[in-house]
Amino acid sequence: YSTAGCKTYDQVKATALDSCSQMVRTLTSINPFGSGRAVKAGWFRRCRVTSMIIRASYNSGFQGCDQPLKRRIKVVGMGSCGVDYLASVAAYPRPDEKLRTEKLETQGGGNCANALTAAARLGLAPTLVTKIGADGLGDGIISELHRDGIDTTHVLRAKGHPSPFTYIIVDRQGGTRTCIHTPGATLEPYEMDEQRISSVLEGASLVYFDGRLTEAAVPLARAARLRKIPVLVEAERLRPSLELLMAEADYIVTSAHFPQDWTGEAGLADAILATAERLPAAHWLITTMGTRGAVLLERPPPAGTDPRTLPERTLEEILTAELGPQLEAARSGAAAAAVSPPVACVSASGVCIGAGEVAATEGYVRLAYTSGRDPSQAARQAQAAAQRAAALNGDPDRADSYRGSGSLASGTTTGVAAAATIAPGLVGRVTLASIADLPKDAVTDTTGAGDSFIGSVLYGLATGLPLPATLRLAAVVAACKCTELGARPGLPTRSQLAPALLHSTVV
Repeated sequence: YSTAGCKTYDQVKATALDSCSQMVRTLTSINPFGSGRAVKAGWFRRCRVTSMIIRASYNSGFQGCDQPLKRRIKVVGMGSCGVDYLASVAAYPRPDEKLRTEKLETQGGGNCANALTAAARLGLAPTLVTKIGADGLGDGIISELHRDGIDTTHVLRAKGHPSPFTYIIVDRQGGTRTCIHTPGATLEPYEMDEQRISSVLEGASLVYFDGRLTEAAVPLARAARLRKIPVLVEAERLRPSLELLMAEADYIVTSAHFPQDWTGEAGLADAILATAERLPAAHWLITTMGTRGAVLLERPPPAGTDPRTLPERTLEEILTAELGPQLEAARSGAAAAAVSPPVACVSASGVCIGAGEVAATEGYVRLAYTSGRDPSQAARQAQAAAQRAAALNGDPDRADSYRGSGSLASGTTTGVAAAATIAPGLVGRVTLASIADLPKDAVTDTTGAGDSFIGSVLYGLATGLPLPATLRLAAVVAACKCTELGARPGLPTRSQLAPALLHSTVV
């Protein structure tokens, strides 16, 4: 890359050395979550400049982008924010077993706060709406958010209540992370009054909801739609009244298991299709699938396509028989030619990351379910998933609200209550994106990978980045995050990313 305004690796290295020196000087007196030698040592270990120099020297020609966006782009995020206690262990413990941690760290966490941090490091100006405690942990949360340039004007502080926190067990052997969350005070709907809503939305180009605080989030989402501000909703897992919030969404991003839990469909492809059908107001739906990449279902413009002229195919067939082989062929071709993909990102620890591949259908297709689908069985499975989600959330008597049964009866501005009358099938363009090219031994922790993906999607939407390019950027940012323990330390800045990844209509 030779884009003007971008740094060479030597310049990036010098900046990193200077930043780490400044961090060491600052943290001897200030730390967002406390002080003491153990805490300071944990922070110092993140400044692994020696490692960065050694590993990145193999690609010393890399140039990261140091050109900021020419105008301030405000995005709003509403949802979870708290503290993560991360314990890295060699292997997940059995019941009644004792073991020692390999590493223990305390960091800011929460889906929404993590995603906004990713967006801020990419160059956006995020505003966070949430509620935390008026305690020492809350002070640390605010301090960390400020360091990344996140506006916390609308972070409410609850006196007499603790800040939310999560215990996270990172299993190095199994590559998993297990989360046990303790919520704080509830953000009540009355606290989102018209004055606060107007202040929050002033100048916003996009509003993001992580699926929590749903009762208070719905009024903000409806106000955003009335002001023609696009709304993105994350559906990570079943939550009470989430369907009401999703009904207001222009864009949806789901986890791998959400579509099957929500619809009860046996196969993921059918579940993605059923999810999109239940949300006819959404322009597109992205489902992340971990190491299998991500699927994008994109609706055509209104009245832009006559479904009768389009071929009909199952989504399962498109993914497995067409797009999947295309991605595999692209990777195999590069391997056979011994061509390494261009470096798209260099992590703070010096790991070189290559961008993944993207494949899409030629135009729009009429999507059909697989044969043998059983809607009655799907309904039973959806009910069982809702009951399990309610039980895990300590809310067993409200299973119907987790499933969404009857939740669309009143108040939606999108008419999603009519979704049940829509004829089966959906017209859409299908895109399959692979994960980024990251060495397996470089993966330290997947905590917050989905949040970093969504933060990148926020950047893509806010800057006009095409959807395929947004998927590639999101995969690279998520991969970079996985090189460090926790949701935020591994998130890259613009200077760690190749300019081509960040190119947009707004520079």
